Amino acid sequence: MSDTPRARALGKELRSARAESGLTMRQVGSLIGCSEAKVSRLETARRRLSPPTVRAFLDALDVRGGERDRLLRMAHDIDRTAWWESGGGLPAQLTELADAESRAVRITELSEVLIPGLLQIPEYSRALFAATEVEPQHRDRLVAARLARQQILNEPEPVRYLVLLDEAALRRAVGGRLVMADQLRAVLKTARLPNVTLQVMPFSLGAHTGLDGPFLLLEFERSKPLVHLEQRRCGAFLDAPEDVTPFQRARSTLCRTAMSPARSADLVAAYADAYEREEDTGDGRREALAEVELQR
Repeated sequence: MSDTPRARALGKELRSARAESGLTMRQVGSLIGCSEAKVSRLETARRRLSPPTVRAFLDALDVRGGERDRLLRMAHDIDRTAWWESGGGLPAQLTELADAESRAVRITELSEVLIPGLLQIPEYSRALFAATEVEPQHRDRLVAARLARQQILNEPEPVRYLVLLDEAALRRAVGGRLVMADQLRAVLKTARLPNVTLQVMPFSLGAHTGLDGPFLLLEFERSKPLVHLEQRRCGAFLDAPEDVTPFQRARSTLCRTAMSPARSADLVAAYADAYEREEDTGDGRREALAEVELQR
């Protein structure tokens, strides 16, 4: 199978490795016994990247050690059907996002008003899909896809995940107080993973660069980074350096100005406690959540 997202990703990796080696496509072709045109087709996934072919390619570039093992694993997995490729009518932009997340080594997510999808529990997701008018017959499939995406956080070599979360996302009780309490407990549990970092931008920070809008920054072993932007049910990827750099700068700024991971966890826990204590009346809600402000 050629010209799949996995094949294109591997082709880009091979092209980057060749560029680092200083060899031209013609020189690589001479070393592996093929034409310059075939090397070009391999690097653009227009020719099947079988494990033997990739092994010969890596031999020509003298790629050794862990990098060689990683690229050969990609070659062996290239024809394996991923969950997002197995049908089910998922939106194309969602399957492209899932593929990119599965290949990333580092993900940064900024969210202003919602708990990010990689951290959502099913009840929160369902309430969100209902509120945003997703048709009932599609909700279970989208919830299942969201849960499947979260598995990247628990792989043997998991992605490093940085969550930059505005306090407004903690305050908005999607699904009601009990769902929100469970959701925040789940956020705390995930934030304890060694590959996950959570930092909150508190209301006391006032205006901050994250108010420009949510984003997902995906970084890879060799391929250039991507930014994914989503609005309602449409998504777009940015990969031009001049487009990605502002988001990298925003990450650096927010990491300096947001609360530390320890203080962020304390604030999330305080909100979870408040949702569990609040009564079902509007007045009870205001009193319980107001205590969060007083405790800081």
